[in-house]
Amino acid sequence: MNDVSRLPVTFGLIGACVAVYLAVAVAGESYGVPINFGLVTQPQKVLAQGALLPDAVAGGAVWLLPTSIFLHSGFVHLALNMLSLYFLGSFVEETFGRWRFAALYLLSGLAGGIAYLYFGDWGPAVGASGAIFGLLGGIFGYTIRRGTFSWQNPLIRQLLILTALNIYIGVAVPNISNTAHVGGLVGGLVFGYLSATSVYSRKGSRAAAPTAIVLGLELALLALWMLYFA
Repeated sequence: MNDVSRLPVTFGLIGACVAVYLAVAVAGESYGVPINFGLVTQPQKVLAQGALLPDAVAGGAVWLLPTSIFLHSGFVHLALNMLSLYFLGSFVEETFGRWRFAALYLLSGLAGGIAYLYFGDWGPAVGASGAIFGLLGGIFGYTIRRGTFSWQNPLIRQLLILTALNIYIGVAVPNISNTAHVGGLVGGLVFGYLSATSVYSRKGSRAAAPTAIVLGLELALLALWMLYFA
């Protein structure tokens, strides 16, 4: 069995991000940005239409929360995120199953975006890194609930080091939003914790419950932000 058939959601998400990246580069020609430049650094006028901008969300553009997850500022940004998605997704999709993995990814991306609304610098934000941090959080939440979260666990130790390193990079390198990273991590941790007892269950209600709970919490936080903080 090849990787594409074994990991359909992982490769589907990678394909979607790459397709969106190419589409943005092509659309940039309408704004006078040649496609060869757009493939290296995405045209800002096109990115702005789907980037997460708190002022726009406050005005009702809540769709920017999901659209921003599939946008990337340039080739290096895209390549690093897609490599991370492949390596983490290869493990997490097989552990959680296709539908839970898809829910974990998307809910973590939304959690990162909502954290950015509350604590970000209010500039436009794009990228899948909040969702990818959520995959790490999903593993942590899962192992905490299953009683296998320990520094002595080689996998957990490596992932904790990876998480700390990436958060440090977010502090040291300009224009990286650790707010979205931590938000995605926390969202994924909650989902992983709630899902841990139902991963092997065949009951649809048990599988759907963690998704409904986390999505409900995120919608409540979004509504609270729009009512009192926007």
